[in-house]
Amino acid sequence: MKNGNTIIESIGDYLPPTAVSSKEVLEGCVNEPRFPLERITGIKERRMAGVEEFALDLARKAIQACLDRSKYTAKDIDTIICCNISHYDAPRKYSFEPSSAIKLHKEFGFDNAVVFDISNACAGVFTGIYLADAYLKSGSAERVMVVSGEYITHLTKTAQKEIVDFKDPRMACLTLGDSGVALILERSERDDVGFHAMEMLTLGDHSSLCIAKATDFDHGGAIMLTESARLADVAVKEGSKQLVRMMKENPDKEVDMLLTHQTSKLSIQAGYREVNRLMEKQKFSSENTINNLAERGNTSSTSHIIAIMDNIRKGTFQPGQNILFSVNASGVTLGASLYTFDDLPKRMLNGNGHANGHANGNGHVAKASLNGNGQHTSGSSPKRVVIDSIGTIPAGVDIRKGTFDLTDYVADQCMKQSNLSGEDVDLLIFSGVYRDEFICEPAIAALIAGNIKMRSDNYRNSTNSFALDVMNGALGFLNSIDAGCSAINSGKVQNALILTAEIENNKETLPDTLLGIEETASGVILRKAKEGEQGFSDIVFEKYTDAIDKWIVSSTWLEGSGTTVLQPELDEKAEDVFIDCILQTLDKHENIKQLLNDGKITKIIPQQISESFILRLSQAMGLSKDLFVDVTKDRKDLFTSSIPYGMQQMKEDGQGNPGDIALIIGVGSGVQVGCALYHF
Repeated sequence: MKNGNTIIESIGDYLPPTAVSSKEVLEGCVNEPRFPLERITGIKERRMAGVEEFALDLARKAIQACLDRSKYTAKDIDTIICCNISHYDAPRKYSFEPSSAIKLHKEFGFDNAVVFDISNACAGVFTGIYLADAYLKSGSAERVMVVSGEYITHLTKTAQKEIVDFKDPRMACLTLGDSGVALILERSERDDVGFHAMEMLTLGDHSSLCIAKATDFDHGGAIMLTESARLADVAVKEGSKQLVRMMKENPDKEVDMLLTHQTSKLSIQAGYREVNRLMEKQKFSSENTINNLAERGNTSSTSHIIAIMDNIRKGTFQPGQNILFSVNASGVTLGASLYTFDDLPKRMLNGNGHANGHANGNGHVAKASLNGNGQHTSGSSPKRVVIDSIGTIPAGVDIRKGTFDLTDYVADQCMKQSNLSGEDVDLLIFSGVYRDEFICEPAIAALIAGNIKMRSDNYRNSTNSFALDVMNGALGFLNSIDAGCSAINSGKVQNALILTAEIENNKETLPDTLLGIEETASGVILRKAKEGEQGFSDIVFEKYTDAIDKWIVSSTWLEGSGTTVLQPELDEKAEDVFIDCILQTLDKHENIKQLLNDGKITKIIPQQISESFILRLSQAMGLSKDLFVDVTKDRKDLFTSSIPYGMQQMKEDGQGNPGDIALIIGVGSGVQVGCALYHF
């Protein structure tokens, strides 16, 4: 593990130019609610995109601002984590594949970075920071960029058509604002600045209090349904306990400022008053609690970072000041972080940071602990992570083909094999792409956490647990394994439950336009290897964005009916490109190539697209088909479930003896290739 704290090296922010007042938002409602929106929420106006700029555009401009203020270039970044909820990247289109992160790589040239998307409602950016901290602490990365482009006011526009009165669960949609943020994180040699403490947790029992999904109305679009009073009550009561505990555990760090999630004036006030009550003193007030709502509204996952930059420009922050972050989001996801400023405010005001040094003669910073292009070394050290259990859907099991029926089944299988209950799970990551009702908030993982009772009742003084989604097409499950390995090796968690499920969203609406994906679910539980055990090593990722258009899937809605449907654009030559990119990847990584050449790899678990794909891949690699695990018989493309099904087949065949090595090969949209070695 790396010494020193994780620090913010640079921040980029972007706000679309159009400002819309709360009065205008209310006047735009078909049934104007008699509600004093500005007075109750404190929101006078918010920025709105959606004419010429969409989610990806907001992220793009934030990244450029971040790089302009940084001493690093795009090629110096090891990991890109894209965290926005909304993936509306064009009019009437929500993008599912390829990921936003790989699209941003193609534009900026993050050539040495592992890239993927995560989703965790308004907690998205701090979820990205949490994962970045794990990668940095475990030595899997040197510099991580966390980015979010939140075009969410399309929800406002839908709500304006649907709201009936001020009690309508769509009312929270009227508080939203658009923005983009990006920040670069790295490890400092100092422990007196940066993040001293960071805790994220999920209270899944409350995950149904805010749901964003496709609307049922004929005009189409997405809508967010929120039980605002109940959600705020849980966030205030349970989140305040978390903040008080963090301050008590860090008595030498006197907090100068409190920055909560920017939802409404009343919620912010209720939050600091509850903290004061628990502490039995007047610690916080409007004087030292940041309220950024008046001109921004609720900008969702970006709100804390937008508020930081606004207050840097105001001169609010000074080096050495301590700020306490309070995170709350649907899920219910809560978080607390304690941060001490170095000279970040000064650096951001001065603009371009390249003159600060730290770069070599080419303007790039030499890497210290990474091997090769886009490689995380999660398991290449003696601290390896093993698969403790595997869950799949056996043939003949009668189960509804729905996201939650499927995942509840495999989660139960995994926990039974590992002799665990939901109470024992530290980290839950869901990596499926296609889900019931096109749900985009909260994280599917949070809803599952509630189903399996994953320490989800209330905030605890110890052993809290956390849930999030990773989205990166077919490669998402391997990205989730990589994230789980880093979280375990960084000491954040002891175990991780990795789940996935896929459904065919068009099976009832457009049955002739299907993705050809197996409707199933699977999962694994990861834990740190015990003495004498092996596990994962050489988890590597490569990107081939010249072929980014080979597999594109977005959603829109049918004219006249409002029915949401997927629009796949799948190149008939995509599998040829996948195979070529796999060969290039294997050729780039000497350790894997040498093991293959020496015959030391005993089994290969490829992407389980089809029997013909696996046969062609074996021929292209010049290896016997018998070396490859193939579980595609009587199944469609296993997509994100390829790894668990392949590992399960090896287990059932009695393979994987001590000393054996399996090579996992994943490939998906982007085009991206991921490989990993698993040592038995």
